[in-house]
Amino acid sequence: MASSGKHLLADWEIFCPIGPSLAFHVGACIGQFLYVHGGRIDRNSIEASNKLHCLNFDTMIWNEVRVPGSPALSHHACVTIGDRYLLLIGGWDGKARTSKVFVFDTLECKWLYPSAEGFPSDAGLSSHTATLLNNGKVLILGREGPLRMQPDDKIHGNAYMLTGSIESGKFAYSEYSRATESRSGHTTNFIGPRLYVLGGRNDQLLEVHSGYRSGSPDNEKVTESFKKIIRRLKPMEKMPGGRKHHIALESSGAILIHGGETFDGRSKIGKPVGDMFIMTDKPSINFYKIGESKVGRSGHICCVTKDENILIHGGFGHKIIHGDTRWLDFKV
Repeated sequence: MASSGKHLLADWEIFCPIGPSLAFHVGACIGQFLYVHGGRIDRNSIEASNKLHCLNFDTMIWNEVRVPGSPALSHHACVTIGDRYLLLIGGWDGKARTSKVFVFDTLECKWLYPSAEGFPSDAGLSSHTATLLNNGKVLILGREGPLRMQPDDKIHGNAYMLTGSIESGKFAYSEYSRATESRSGHTTNFIGPRLYVLGGRNDQLLEVHSGYRSGSPDNEKVTESFKKIIRRLKPMEKMPGGRKHHIALESSGAILIHGGETFDGRSKIGKPVGDMFIMTDKPSINFYKIGESKVGRSGHICCVTKDENILIHGGFGHKIIHGDTRWLDFKV
């Protein structure tokens, strides 16, 4: 049985109540800071923000990082390199989808503009995912389409591998597979050697790929918290329904899923869901429903601090774009 109402085994509580109001942005924790970049600031606009903000965990104060040359992007992807660099990949620049790559150096506080070759010239990336592998390469999965906005039936999903280095100032895309399903607004997360692609379409919630290893550190404290919750719940009899623009967070043994827009009619009025699940894959794939959080969001970001606190920031709520930061409070 899932928890409900005020008795959820985990829920999102206020971490910092005021911050930049953004959706479809990117974010990452580096040291004592949460960085967020780009996104949408107006629900009814297609314009992309070029602002970079950071939250100092020591002072709990947000500041805009005013460095010239910040790109305007939304629906982009981000990976962190060496606990120093934010590597931004693709996105919507307000006029077209792009496959360009940008780097922010958090140590020297400056933008870098490496080259990125090999992506089809008439296509771009948006609502895709970027996953850092243990060999330093980045796997790109998801929406690939014409440079300008097109109907969904003309946008097809593919897999690309991004190789290169910040030091060389050069990156290159190579088409990796055409065997992936067409998806956008999905998530990609590891459990061991398997990469799980969740959501981004109204059917086939889950897609599995083997033969990879994550380039991100294990979150041991998070893993133990997930295990405590799972012990209190029964596996669901069937998988959750399809969803998009949710968040998902991996640990060494499970994946946490929250929010998003569902395809079952619950999100048609512009109100994202607060669904929370944990997925495990041993001895077989199972989903456990924590319940429905009071915090319904889509287009938000999720990351883990160095103390392994799980944070979310921003996203669409019911009729508004939020600017608060919340942490996952485990009640067990």
